[in-house]
Amino acid sequence: MMGKPNLRQKAYRHIHGRIANGTLSVGTVVSELSLAEEIGMSRTPIREAIRQLQVEGLVEQIPRFGTVVRRPRRREIVESYQLREALESYAVSLATEYISASDLATLEKLCDRIETTAQELKDSSKDSLDTDMLRKFLAADMAFHTVLIRAAGNSRIMKIINEMHVLTRIFGVERQAHDQDLVDEALQMHRQILEAIKNDSGDNARLAMARHIRTSMKQTLENYDQKLAESEGSAAVSLTLPENVVAELGMIESELETEIDE
Repeated sequence: MMGKPNLRQKAYRHIHGRIANGTLSVGTVVSELSLAEEIGMSRTPIREAIRQLQVEGLVEQIPRFGTVVRRPRRREIVESYQLREALESYAVSLATEYISASDLATLEKLCDRIETTAQELKDSSKDSLDTDMLRKFLAADMAFHTVLIRAAGNSRIMKIINEMHVLTRIFGVERQAHDQDLVDEALQMHRQILEAIKNDSGDNARLAMARHIRTSMKQTLENYDQKLAESEGSAAVSLTLPENVVAELGMIESELETEIDE
């Protein structure tokens, strides 16, 4: 007998979220019993949620070992970024037509936040963002994309893009050191996208978003290759983000899920 849909959905979102933010990292055993105790429900909806995650390719069954979070293949990450480029570029061109003055103001503030973080790094003696600066940078970056996707007004595109973000973040750019060049480049790309939208140029916004995602893919793949090389002959490399970064991203992801459900 199948578990109640709302319990299956709750279990799925919980496990999916933990994989997305890195608290269930690659190679981690996904325990039905532990998750049932953690969420406060029976094992049946947990089992059904894990089965769905297996179909989606986020977990896999290892004989005589159990269910683990699987390591995405390099090709899968490439394909996910290609899909993101197609959909997010299209979404930003739609957003150019429908975006509100309020959303434009929000996007401007988010760019300002990234610029403040870039300046904070420049004024420090650090080579890359520390935990607090990383939290602010990632939150502003994710919120920028979320506002744009929401402004496009297509909930199906929104849902697919959110799913693609999970796979690309498992071995994503969030886990690599964010130096001054990377942060400045991200700021410049966000500004270019925003400027194109403000000028009502859907084509320029689409092209700017495509460039941004291609750059992110390049950075992600370089990081993927490095982590894979480091893990050869040893235990899987932990990619868990700092707790306050996880909390910040979790809040933004919850807002995105709310938008999808409405």
